[in-house]
Amino acid sequence: MRTVLLSFTFLMVSVMSFGQDEASLGVLESDTTWLKEIIKFPIGFAPEINYTGYEDLRFAKQWRAIDHDDFWCYMFVWHVDGVQKPSAKDLEQQLKLYYDGLMKAVNKKKDFEVPETTVLVINAKGDATSDFIGKLKVYDSFNSEAIITLNVQVKLYHCITSNRTNIMFKLSPLDFDEAIWERFKDVKLTDGDCTLKN
Repeated sequence: MRTVLLSFTFLMVSVMSFGQDEASLGVLESDTTWLKEIIKFPIGFAPEINYTGYEDLRFAKQWRAIDHDDFWCYMFVWHVDGVQKPSAKDLEQQLKLYYDGLMKAVNKKKDFEVPETTVLVINAKGDATSDFIGKLKVYDSFNSEAIITLNVQVKLYHCITSNRTNIMFKLSPLDFDEAIWERFKDVKLTDGDCTLKN
């Protein structure tokens, strides 16, 4: 009985400390119109993405509502160790691994083979808002259970003092001239020693 009690106590302390640790993480600052989630690397559904650190996500509140302008509008930062300089090809591979793994993990249809994600990322020369832009065609296991197209902007921030990199992704099915891309600016990167990549 004593062993069971000690095991239970250890489990509760571990869960509580993880929750407190997760609550202290984050490099994005947003108001209550954005939902927050933190995922540590290695990411369970995409362990092949070989970073150490965590992912800080912010979702527009109605991101799961198919008929709402917020549908599938969200952003995330990979806050990772080292000075990372992914190329467009690297980002394509990482995004494919990420969304293939995510949609397979979320899929609830028995004996259904989730279609593979296709990704195109290019350098965004002369664009002040991003280093890379692109498009993803991804199967939406969360909501519509259909292939959707997501536009993506990617920006790199190197954190010299802490020897870390913030890789910021913004995604939406809406074109780049729609209001959501301005709303993304309301979510601030708070990592003070980080500068735009050279």
